[in-house]
This record gives sequence, C-alpha cells and structure tokens, in this order.
Amino acid sequence: MDTVVIDQASRMLAHEASDARLRQARAGQVADGWDVIEAAGLPLALAAEYSAETDGLPGLGAATILAIARAHGRVGAPWPLAEAMTNPIFPRTHWLAALAAAEIAGLCETVLALTLDWTQTRQQFGKPLSKNQAVQHSLAQMAAETAAAGAAVGLAGLGLGLALSSSDEAMVAAAKARASEAAGVVAALAHQLHGAIGVTEDYRLQLFTRALWQRRDTAGSEHLWHQQLGADVLKCGSLWRLVTDEPLGDTAETASTGDRFRFPVVAETAAHAALRAQVRSFLADENLYALPPEIRAHSWNGHSPEFSRKLGARGWLGMTWPKALGGHENSALERLVVIEELLAAGAPVAAHWIADRQTGPLLLKYGTPAQQAALLPAIARGEAFACIGMSEPGSGSDLAALTTRADPVPGGWRVSGTKLWTTYAHKAHWMILLCRTQPGERHHGLSQLLVAMDSPGITIRPIIDLMGDHHFNEVHFDNVFVPADALVGREGDGWAQVMSELAFERSGPERFLSTLVLLEALVTALGPDAPPAAHPAIGRAAAHLMVLRLMARGMAFLLEQGEDPALEAAMVKDLGASFEQSIPELARALLPHVPPDRLTPSLLATIATTTAIAPMVSLRGGTREILRGIIARGLGVR
Repeated sequence: MDTVVIDQASRMLAHEASDARLRQARAGQVADGWDVIEAAGLPLALAAEYSAETDGLPGLGAATILAIARAHGRVGAPWPLAEAMTNPIFPRTHWLAALAAAEIAGLCETVLALTLDWTQTRQQFGKPLSKNQAVQHSLAQMAAETAAAGAAVGLAGLGLGLALSSSDEAMVAAAKARASEAAGVVAALAHQLHGAIGVTEDYRLQLFTRALWQRRDTAGSEHLWHQQLGADVLKCGSLWRLVTDEPLGDTAETASTGDRFRFPVVAETAAHAALRAQVRSFLADENLYALPPEIRAHSWNGHSPEFSRKLGARGWLGMTWPKALGGHENSALERLVVIEELLAAGAPVAAHWIADRQTGPLLLKYGTPAQQAALLPAIARGEAFACIGMSEPGSGSDLAALTTRADPVPGGWRVSGTKLWTTYAHKAHWMILLCRTQPGERHHGLSQLLVAMDSPGITIRPIIDLMGDHHFNEVHFDNVFVPADALVGREGDGWAQVMSELAFERSGPERFLSTLVLLEALVTALGPDAPPAAHPAIGRAAAHLMVLRLMARGMAFLLEQGEDPALEAAMVKDLGASFEQSIPELARALLPHVPPDRLTPSLLATIATTTAIAPMVSLRGGTREILRGIIARGLGVR
C-alpha cells in the first residue's frame, strides 16, 4: 500500500470537495472540480493498475486504489471517480463493486463523525445527547458497522490484489454485500440520532447519507450479491470450505491513512493453508467429522481431556509461547488457523480452552518465573486446566463491585467470598482469582491470585443450564489460604491486568464460529439443488463470516505486535455475537426449503441445541451492553 500516494490523493479530494459541489452531485449533475481531478491524473493513475506500459505509469496496487476510493467516499464521493477507472484484468462488475464498497466505507466514517459531533454538542434534558446510554449504544452500533465496512474493503483488496479466481470473486461479492448492508444501518441510525434536523436540505448529513443510499445499490445491492454468494455456497456444499478457499499472500497491510479503527488486512499464506490441511486431516483421523452435528454443536462446552492431550502432543496448545516454557514459538496467525478449524468442526475444546487462551498469556506477561515454569509446560501438554474467578452474585457485568477479599496473613492471604458462573471450575486445576487485597473503591485495590482448586476451604456448587448440562459453577471460598507466591503481577494492579487480557477473550474466532456447525448442517441439507429463495440468507451469512474472519485475523496480528486493541476487539465480539445468534433463526426460516428426505432428526436436534446455546453468546465474555459501553468509551462519548 502506497501511503504517500494515498495521503496526497486524500488531501486533493478533501480540498476540492466543497459543500456546493456535493450539492451539485446530489442534484444529479457532474460536480465542479472534476477537471482538477482529471488534470491531476488521478483517474488515469488508478486505471493503470497492473499496466505499467500505460503512459509509463506504475501500477498502484489494489489496496492503494481502494484506499483512494475510500478517501473519495470520506469527502462525500461527488465525482464519477469509480466509473472513470477500468481494468481489463478484472470483470468490470467486480471491479466497480469493490470501488463502491470502498466509497461506502469512507462515507460511513464521515456519517459516524458527523453524528458523534452532533450528539456531543446537541443538548437535551440539560446534557449532551451522547450522555444518554441508549444514544451511546446506537453510536457503538454505528461504529461497529463502519468498522465492518472498512474491513470489507480489505477483503475486496485481497480478492483483487491476487490472481482473480472464482473464490476471489466471492471475496469481492462478500465485501460489497457487507458494505452495502452497513451503509443502510449507519444511515438509518445517523438520521435517528440527528432527529428532524437530519432530514432537512440545509443540514450536511443528507449530503452523505444520500450518497450512502446510492452507493449501496451501485454495482449491485447486497441482496443481489447475497443471492450469488448463496448459490456459490450451496454449489460448493460447504460454507466453511468456500470462505477458507482464499488467495494466498505473504504480507499484512496496516490500516491506511485516515482509518479510524485498526483492522490490518492480513492474507492467508501458503504455510497457513498447509497447517489448515494438517488440522483437517487430524480431525478426520479422530473421526470428529463423523460425529452427529447436534453433538459437535457443543464444541465450547465439550470437555475432553484426552482430546486436549492429543492437541498438546501435536504442538497445538501454547503455540505462541517460548519453547523454554513448553511452547512452540509459532505465530498468533498460525494459532488462529488451528482455532478456526477446531471450532468450525465442533471439536471438544473446553478442557484446555481457558488455560490456553487466557491463563497462559496472562502468566507470560505478569507471572513469576516459578509460576510460568510450574504451569505453562503442563498447559501446553494439555494436562493443566484453568478457570476464571471474576463474576460474583452481586457483581456480574459490574465486575468492579466484587467483594471477594484476600486478607494478608503470615506467608500469604486468607480468601473469603463467592465466585459465580465459573465455567468448568469442577474440572479445573487452577483458578485465576480477581479479589480485593487492599482497601479501595471500585477498580482500586484489586489483585489476581493463582489458586489451586484443591485448596482446603473451596466448595464448588454446580449450576445446571437450560439444556440440563453442568459447566457453570458457584465457587465458595471459606477462609482459604493462598501462599504469597501465588500473586500474579503486582498487588493492586488486578484491574489493569484483567483489562489487558480481555482482548484475547473477545477478538478470536470463538466469537463467531460456535454455531457454525448448524450452518454447515443446513447447507448440506439444502443441497446444491436448493430453490433460489434459499440463496440470499446463506449468502448473507457467508458475507458476514468472511468479513469477521478478516477482522479477527487483524486482531491476532495486532496482539502479536504487542498492541492492545480493546476497542476493536469489542467490535468483533459484538458483531460476532449478532452473527452467531442469527444462525438458529436462519435455519428455522429455511427449513421449508429442505427436501423431506433430508429433514432429519439430527438436523432438527442441531437447531434445538443451537437455539438453546444462542442466548449465552451475547453474555459470555462481556454482555452486548457492556461491549457497546466499551465502544462508546473508545469513541469518546462515555
């Protein structure tokens, strides 16, 4: 990506895009200033992509071109810039669809900025609109959709930037579909939050929302692309196979100039594809794919120490950790590949899940050498399991209200209190306990302790969920002694440490793949001969999944760079929860299109299981309301 060219083009477009010219464009006229754009050679330079012979201009690269189209959208997209750019290498429909998606992403950014400004300055009931929690949540939803539109542009760039094939065309189709859908949501919420003034001719908002409405239908609406994508998925016979059959690259593009949210565009590499094939072969050898989907739908809650030990033996636990501590020094992106395949197949991952995902990284960052040496190799072997001691009967989402205390005594602490919703505490060897070790209000005085679950004074009471399963627990601490060397990090820093680990919990593929087994079973039942009426819903799911995967890949890249993308991770979790919860209803809606001989008890049982799981999706790892509060804080309105 040529950031210098992007910055220069962005500045020129911003300079020329006056409100008068935007109004000309909305009136259906060719806006003034097009001659300046042409004289600068911008359309010619963009059209010369991959054609170095054209007037001696070098190819700019698809990512650079789309970033400039995005900048054009950011200033209101007043000129026929996309229409002036042609490229004989790509089908014109896909090229224009990608450019329209990029302009939508830029328009969404500006509509979000206008709405943030309005809600922060407009006074209602003696305070800015943005101080109303309902308004904050709407702004958070706008921001997440804007981020999804931006990620969709990255997806289109991958499809166009590498050799275009049928799978790459699907990436462009998914990008345009997802961006167009985001356009509708962002425009609607912007007008709702602006109120009556937003629908007046004089106010600037309409200059951008009208462009959003127009661009979402340019080069095909989301409905058209959903129809095409759905047909492609059903022909392929597997949504997961289609979305993972992607072009291979070897680079990661950081966020381009002016991007509000950090979602680097990371391509799948040949090494990643080879690893993906190895994991699939392993799962096939384990006969996992042969299990009924209603069993595999319990992946998150499937507790199999034997399976975890097999993963450890393959080197697929503790993958990114130092070899000296039992790890394998793989990249975060390699770990992502393994996690994706395990979850997509419905593998039983609950035994090792928390220890591998959170406890290990926490100890790597804050643990003592003794703690690391004692636990990390065992976790990497799949032999040590952990649970999280955070929520309490009186402090669920309001975690800072916790009351469990650790009183100092000679040689350590005495812990008293109760933890609630502690997943698999009855099968865990260790707990990372968040408790009060010092006097203080709310976030102050909290620390994390590494507690052995066989310590005298610990009582575990099962909590049975609505399916009759036991994975939740209430854990009571009755004057439990915890030695001084169990302190993780520094005393009093518990809140900051907990916040730093939440990006690991919220940004991964587990936030959008835990109900995929049902979607795959549905695609199989519908078959390639499914009627066209079944195509759009399947295509929409494909578009959302492809964009979410790219967003999660970007999060893995940022975490590996040592960054803390808490805002963006909350967006992935929020969007992913909505996607997961939509799948059972999608399946119910498409049941009439399933041939009678394929409407099996197994499919119906999978729908029932996933329907019962769905309510938990927007609760675990932070409720939807908490996540939107985090996003609102990241936007500066809370």
